[in-house]
Amino acid sequence: MKYQVAQFSVVGGRSTNEDCVGIAERPNAVILVLADGLGGHTGGELASQTAVETVLKVFQGVKQARLQDPFAFLALTLLQAHRAIVARAQMHVPPLEARTTCVVCLVQDGYAYWAHVGDSRLYHFRRARMLKRTEDHTPVEELRRDGIISEEEMASHPRKSYLLRSLGGNEDPRISLGEETPLHTDDMLLLCSDGLWEALTAEQILVHLEAPKLEDGVEEMLFDAEKRMGHHCDNVTVACLRWEDRAVRALPRHTQPASQIDSAQLYRGAAAKVAAQRNAPTPKEKKLEERKPDTSANEQTSIENRIQELEDFLRKFEPK
Repeated sequence: MKYQVAQFSVVGGRSTNEDCVGIAERPNAVILVLADGLGGHTGGELASQTAVETVLKVFQGVKQARLQDPFAFLALTLLQAHRAIVARAQMHVPPLEARTTCVVCLVQDGYAYWAHVGDSRLYHFRRARMLKRTEDHTPVEELRRDGIISEEEMASHPRKSYLLRSLGGNEDPRISLGEETPLHTDDMLLLCSDGLWEALTAEQILVHLEAPKLEDGVEEMLFDAEKRMGHHCDNVTVACLRWEDRAVRALPRHTQPASQIDSAQLYRGAAAKVAAQRNAPTPKEKKLEERKPDTSANEQTSIENRIQELEDFLRKFEPK
């Protein structure tokens, strides 16, 4: 895989930076994650740091060469990050109300997969135009979808900071999953906190990303956002990937459409699928299996054991 990655964060006009960002790489995959702690709640910085740390640790802890079900991996990992935030907040004296947005993007073998909670965004650019962006979990995004306000008006709307979903808090979050996306040469994937999209339009963002060296363009973009917003500037954080390999020609590997998923669906659907794939028999084992009597009566128990195995794996990354 050939690509450039860059990450950058500035405090803006705030006294502290409650954003957090990280990138981790493997031979055939890279993951980008960004979180923006909620300033209206105590523990925003703790929440964003915990989310990013959890995603990176789980990604780096995977043993198999390739993730067999990227969508399940992303959703389960965000759920794990949520639970790690809740656990760390409760251990604090006094307990904190720690919450954060989070957006995460996995690129594996030339395909991109992403998931998010809150109003931190992912943009996908191709050939000098925006192909798509994630939809914020906010009342203001609903107003835009209903045609009441425009994309440009979202950035200055008085209720732009109100969130409908976040990591942390009393309930497991409902996670939005994007579609599997084959990448073309020079495609760009941008993750950002709301401090960027409040300051710059998609067109203005793209101008900076066209710099020959991605790192220089990203750094200049954040300084531009600070300059435009002045002392009103929020924390501004970005993680970006420019795909420099050939376009993927293979057929789609997964048919998962863009969707919303919660913990109940995960642990009785996606988790079972991932666990089963992680334990799939080798060709030799399949031949041996053909000689055995029918064991369908034990199938449910087997799946439950595999789900438990996956949960135990994720639990390794919970705070002690």
